[in-house]
Amino acid sequence: MISLIFLGRAIFTISLYVLILRLWMQHARVNFHNPFTQFIVRITQPIIGPMRRVIPSIRRIDTATWMLFYGVALLKIIFISRFQLINAPLFTPYYLLFALAAMVHAIGHLIFWLLLFRAILSWVSRGQSVTDELLAQLTEPLIAPIRRIVPPIGMIDISFMIFVFILMFLNLLAIDFLGNLWLML
Repeated sequence: MISLIFLGRAIFTISLYVLILRLWMQHARVNFHNPFTQFIVRITQPIIGPMRRVIPSIRRIDTATWMLFYGVALLKIIFISRFQLINAPLFTPYYLLFALAAMVHAIGHLIFWLLLFRAILSWVSRGQSVTDELLAQLTEPLIAPIRRIVPPIGMIDISFMIFVFILMFLNLLAIDFLGNLWLML
């Protein structure tokens, strides 16, 4: 049973990451000729395409993708409560708020992983690959304000470490407020 719970949580988490990437790539206006960007668009288009016919965008906000993102987060909360919590109801209105927490949790963790991959790739490829370009387009808006305050020290850019420290602090703050729910996400 533990392996099935792990598999279910992993599927929901990866689905949330893919939807976040789609929204983030649209917002950041990344290079859509990048193979990874095209992959994200292609795997989400069969669901988001029909949803866009029913749920139109509001100005530049892709409401269909945001609704799907919220729906997947809600399903993840229901899955977790059903299989990991003892005597949890199948549905309660609190799950609607918990889904927002799941969305924030997924965004924070994805930002962490993207920053980590960008830092590792900066040591290896030195900005020569399309992956570096995509990661820079996604993470530079987050890092640039910190870099303006704390410039690189010689060849070492500590803005990544500062941002990760902020993410870790916010994660611990969320644990203080949401406790085990945040840990289960």
